[in-house]
Amino acid sequence: MSEENSGGIGSGTLNRRLFVKTALISGAALTSALPAHVLLAAGKAPQTIRVGFFLETKPTMIAKGEKWFDKLAGAPIAWTEAGAGAEINTAMAARSLDIGLAIGSSPTAAGISQKLPYELIGMVDNIGPAEDMVVRKAANIRKPADFKGKKVATPFGSTSHFRLLGFLKVNNLTEKDVTVLDLKPDAEVAAWERGDIDAAYVWSPAKAKMLAAGGQSFPTYKELDAKGYVIADLIVAGTEFSKTYPDAVTGFLHAYGNALNLWKTKPNDAAAIVAKQAGVTPDVAKHDMEEYDFVTFERQLSADWLGPPGKPGKFAEVLKRTADFLVQQKSIRSAPDLAAFQKAINTTFLAQAAKAKA
Repeated sequence: MSEENSGGIGSGTLNRRLFVKTALISGAALTSALPAHVLLAAGKAPQTIRVGFFLETKPTMIAKGEKWFDKLAGAPIAWTEAGAGAEINTAMAARSLDIGLAIGSSPTAAGISQKLPYELIGMVDNIGPAEDMVVRKAANIRKPADFKGKKVATPFGSTSHFRLLGFLKVNNLTEKDVTVLDLKPDAEVAAWERGDIDAAYVWSPAKAKMLAAGGQSFPTYKELDAKGYVIADLIVAGTEFSKTYPDAVTGFLHAYGNALNLWKTKPNDAAAIVAKQAGVTPDVAKHDMEEYDFVTFERQLSADWLGPPGKPGKFAEVLKRTADFLVQQKSIRSAPDLAAFQKAINTTFLAQAAKAKA
């Protein structure tokens, strides 16, 4: 979910919490239920694929936890957890990652503007209300003006940061009126529990944990979407990597497509797997995922989103507007013209994965 600050990604490993539920489908059972052709890894692949990811309540966690990404990309995945998309950008610039999974649209716009060596190969979701403001009930925040003098945390260089800056601008507030703190999701939850912050703009499971600990929603997404602050989570791949290993990239997207299909056809089973990965209950996982618009491959390939191969869709315009805003905020120095964002969209692999998924 991310843009301007630097600092590489630390090597992260998930703390998988034990979750016992008789209805939970085992990884072996899920795998065996897939058609044989789904399990065949595509041809040429490297020894390891380095992927930056976010710990989130999304179908991405199904393909990760069940190792579908490894199987269909044809190589073991070396996972590194990121706290904001800016970290993925830094790692991509250093060529220490091959794929960025669910990186936000604002850091992607920044990355393209800064000519990072990657291309946009697919989407995960249109974020909508899934990423929004949480306020502490005791802080008595009822309207935008009530944020004056308050401390609000968000991961800098993320879509949440982008949206928060948009919220301030739309409501004639500045960072002199509101103290904006740079905290990654886990640090936000810890600060919330200590009573150090009054509000936070972030995604779940951090958002859900704060809502359960004395928080309440302060919806901003409808107004911000209407004002042009649309945010989405995307999939990027290193340009050289996708050129060298096109089958691996297609297989990676294919794996995500299977996970998305499980969520759309068997939401309870999908939520149980995501819950185990994210360390929340199945009910929380299901609720969180219901807030997202997970864009199907067919819709991604339409003119309204990424567009078919060789014909970039309207989403390039969203990236351009986002980059222009980041320039205004002095998050990045300059933004290229629309053609640069159109050129950065490559849906060749997505189209192939969509056919394989059928």
